[in-house]
Amino acid sequence: MRHSSVARFAFAGAIALALATVPLSLSAQGDKPAAHKKGGGGSHSMTGCLAKGETANTYKLTNVEGTGPKEVEIVGMSKGVDLAPHVGHKVTITGSAVGRKAAAKAEGEKKNAKEEAGEHHMRVTTLKMVSPTCP
Repeated sequence: MRHSSVARFAFAGAIALALATVPLSLSAQGDKPAAHKKGGGGSHSMTGCLAKGETANTYKLTNVEGTGPKEVEIVGMSKGVDLAPHVGHKVTITGSAVGRKAAAKAEGEKKNAKEEAGEHHMRVTTLKMVSPTCP
């Protein structure tokens, strides 16, 4: 009788341990930044210096941290996101990647889709100021 109870206890402990480690491994994966995608993509965040773009009412993120692109052209914003007061600040933007054809269309006739291919474009959904100054 006693041997059977010990076996059940050990089995239950092994199951509990296995289940306890599953959420930890899933949450660790969720903390990784999204990989840079050439076309449209899922939501991801990037941190850098917010600057005015080449044309009126356009913006770009320069000196981007990390191993991805070092500059991001912002081709759209969600309603309620106001980038103007943060020009010259270090910020973290969150949004989705925009494909080259959509970026060319959003930027007007300035560039064609081929010229946009080597650049990273984002539509910003949220902005968080990190510092009032940029390097």
